[in-house]
Amino acid sequence: MRSLLTTLIPAAILLLLIAIAGVLSYLIVSFVSDAIPLRKIISKTTLILLVLSIFPIMSWLQLKKQDIGLSDKKTFFKQIAQGLLFGILILAPVIFSLWFLDIWHYDQDKSWTLAKILIKILGLLIIALLVSVPEEFIFRGILQTSLSKKIGIFMAIGVSAFYYAGLHYLKSKTDIPIQDLTLMSSYTLIGDAFINLFTLSNLPGLIALFSVGAFLGCVRYRISNSIGLCIGIHAGWVFLIKMTSAFFDKNRASELKFLVSDYDFIIGPFVCVWLILLTGIFLAYTRRSSNT
Repeated sequence: MRSLLTTLIPAAILLLLIAIAGVLSYLIVSFVSDAIPLRKIISKTTLILLVLSIFPIMSWLQLKKQDIGLSDKKTFFKQIAQGLLFGILILAPVIFSLWFLDIWHYDQDKSWTLAKILIKILGLLIIALLVSVPEEFIFRGILQTSLSKKIGIFMAIGVSAFYYAGLHYLKSKTDIPIQDLTLMSSYTLIGDAFINLFTLSNLPGLIALFSVGAFLGCVRYRISNSIGLCIGIHAGWVFLIKMTSAFFDKNRASELKFLVSDYDFIIGPFVCVWLILLTGIFLAYTRRSSNT
């Protein structure tokens, strides 16, 4: 019972932040701008609150920088660079396979110059790091570390991967006209987001994202002070996914599209099987290395 309650504490914190985000988002729409749909403002506000909560939660849990996997600055940035390369190398065979199977095909309608390509690469690298840094600190840093002390490391990896996957699908697809908005509209959209989370058609993407979180959790577990490496690997994946979207088009008529999910047309059963294989190889290799 105590273990179950421990795993539910992150959910309680998330629900509190979402509830606060609902009020703040409605105020933003009411007094600042209605150019962005309320559902998107709620999503972004929740993420900002999650990021802002990192240091207070670390203080509350009495976690030090070393506890969440941080090393010295030089090693940290070196890990990010190494992880970025590893992440690209891990996902590149998947991207190539999806292109080879005609699930993605090159977009011939777009014209690219060297300058445009370089600007695109730089911009997507920045976006990839902005995504991966807070997510890794939250899920593989704070959450996995704190849970491992209460429920054991493998349960902690699984629970943190579950929350990581779920957060990606906790989104509403409903737009409410500005003239119909009330404070309760925020909570209508939040309820809609939870319904979307439990939609059966999202299951392949959720399982694949769980495998992503589990792989990163195993890296964090097996390699000491490796949060920088997790950030780099994560950023490499985000970068390659966004590069694929920039240069290629989805082939939704493909008979093999069951290999991917609607989340981004890359994450899906194919990625899940690939990462399960790599996770097994990684765990076996690192276990053998530690015994020699």
